[in-house]
Amino acid sequence: MTTPAFPHGSGFSDDPGGGPPPHQHTVTLSAPGDLLASVPALLGFRPARSIVAVCLTGERNPSVGAVMRHDLVLSGGDVPTPPMYAALGQFATVCERERATGVLLVLVDDRFTDPDAISLDELSAIVEEFEELLDCTPTELLDVFVTAEIAAGREWFSLLGGGGYGAQSDPTSSRVALARVVEGRAIRSSREELEATIEVGPVLERMQIAAFIERGRQSSLLRRELAERSATPERGHRLELELVLTHVARVSSGERLLAPEYAELALALDNVTVRDSALALAVGPYADDAEQLWILLARNLPDPERANPAALLGYSAYLRGDGPFAGIALAAALDSEPGHVLATLLDGALHSGLRPAEVRGLADIGHERAEAIGVVLPRHIAD
Repeated sequence: MTTPAFPHGSGFSDDPGGGPPPHQHTVTLSAPGDLLASVPALLGFRPARSIVAVCLTGERNPSVGAVMRHDLVLSGGDVPTPPMYAALGQFATVCERERATGVLLVLVDDRFTDPDAISLDELSAIVEEFEELLDCTPTELLDVFVTAEIAAGREWFSLLGGGGYGAQSDPTSSRVALARVVEGRAIRSSREELEATIEVGPVLERMQIAAFIERGRQSSLLRRELAERSATPERGHRLELELVLTHVARVSSGERLLAPEYAELALALDNVTVRDSALALAVGPYADDAEQLWILLARNLPDPERANPAALLGYSAYLRGDGPFAGIALAAALDSEPGHVLATLLDGALHSGLRPAEVRGLADIGHERAEAIGVVLPRHIAD
């Protein structure tokens, strides 16, 4: 899988944030061990069996741009596997879009116990393919680092240059890790731990919620239809949006939602006007609370209803520069409802390397939709 890409903090990978994108961090090219140690903080989790591309911008003091990850799929042969060809093509596309001056590849795999145990022909073929793709861009492949694991003291070696080698610094004390902690953003031990954040809940509870949804669906649609025919058609939309906002305000209390409440929220978000209005929450003072509600709904709603909160969660994560989590949330939305329009749009933008600022306009649309039905949602103080 691939983790999407943004300016540091984002990633093109199977993994891709709300709020302003994270600050860029200057890296010291003369200290590869420090750079390797910063990879978990750049991605938001510690990669395993992965190929990671770190774009650099600037000449004198290069700073981290897009960070991309893909599963490292090896066959033991002498040519890249099809997934590697696809990943490298995507990496090169993002490098060109970012106008990166340089890019570093990091190959992480527990099978790399020592240089003699590696199929160097296959790794060399991956590097050569990437170099050929970069020939059409302003980006230079600066180095390729190989390691069995991202961890303090773990050895690494280079496939380029003079065949350098060394030991990694402690990932937990890297400058990027410390900056991430200050920003209040966790670093997960693995991508699987990140995925577990929105892992679906118990089957029986989801079935109970599904039953309440089906019981309420017809009356919900009927109320909506009658409202559209009334003199104040926006009133029905407003009531449903206010229901969602009430639960956003309550989520921090930790109060457990009941099955009928989950069903009401699912039906409210099934209203496109309400769902689109909720996009505006990603840039306001209640972004964190909204994310917590989307997580609860994504974990507990049945399919295809969980697609809406998962897509909203993906958008919020996208805007705050958390590419990996955005990618996981959007993948969950598309798994729940393969044709989900919003999730498809965001997933395409994410994997194309569009920066968070380039999709910020969706939040503005959310404000407009909400105001059209008489709800003024709070904006971030910077707005």
